[in-house]
Parts: sequence; C-alpha cells; structure tokens
Amino acid sequence: MTTHDPSTGQIWTFAEADYRFGSGPLRIRIDRVLASAPLQQDGETWYEVEGIEVNDQGQIIGPRRATIRASRLPAVRRNPGR
Repeated sequence: MTTHDPSTGQIWTFAEADYRFGSGPLRIRIDRVLASAPLQQDGETWYEVEGIEVNDQGQIIGPRRATIRASRLPAVRRNPGR
C-alpha cells in the first residue's frame, strides 16, 4: 500500500486484500473517510471512504466508494474520532 495524506489530494494505492469489493489494486484520491461508522468484518475494523478512483497512469476513472481495512488507513488509526 502507498500512503499519502488525503488532505493533500494525493493518491492512495490499496492491495486487493485491503479493500472491498473489486479486483486488483485500488488507486483512489480519498476525499472523505466515514470514520464515525466503522464496520466489523472478519475480526477487523473497516471504514467506508469516498473519493475519485484513478488508473495507474493517474487518469481519472470517476467517483468511487469503497470499504477499506482500517489498519491500512494511517490517518484513521491516529485519529479514530474524526
């Protein structure tokens, strides 16, 4: 996983195992983490995020909502109340 600060508009890349539902890596500019509504699945915490998906060349694919493993969202781990 590549981590970036979502407030800067940079792209995050998540491995297929770290998000639901899709195939292959997910590249997304996260605009919003729905941290007030964590999900429990497979014994782990997951968060829904909203943002803009991009391809590996950085071209915009479009709006995307995904559920991502909390342990892969460093900003959420540091600030769970946000």
